[in-house]
Amino acid sequence: MKFFRNLIVLLAFPAAALYFTNPDESDFKEFLTLYVQDELADNVPGETELGRKFRKGLGQLASAAAGPLAKREDLRFASIYTMEIAGERHAFVGVAGQFFPLKKH
Repeated sequence: MKFFRNLIVLLAFPAAALYFTNPDESDFKEFLTLYVQDELADNVPGETELGRKFRKGLGQLASAAAGPLAKREDLRFASIYTMEIAGERHAFVGVAGQFFPLKKH
């Protein structure tokens, strides 16, 4: 009996931690801003100050568009966000307050 009680406690703590750290839409918008900026930075060697400002602006635009474009599937312990942009489907998994991009489809 003691074993089962300890097992339940051992499993309940990580489950509760994942539940309470499941990122929401505002977290996704913040992540998307930085993600777009980072993706664009990889493609621009020797970037100028104007280029950095332009990249920052594009990241903010992507964040603003994320609301109506992104679809959230709430799994209670994690969330899956999908967006279709220019015919490409992008998916991101949000778990424990972090986001991880999945392969583009």
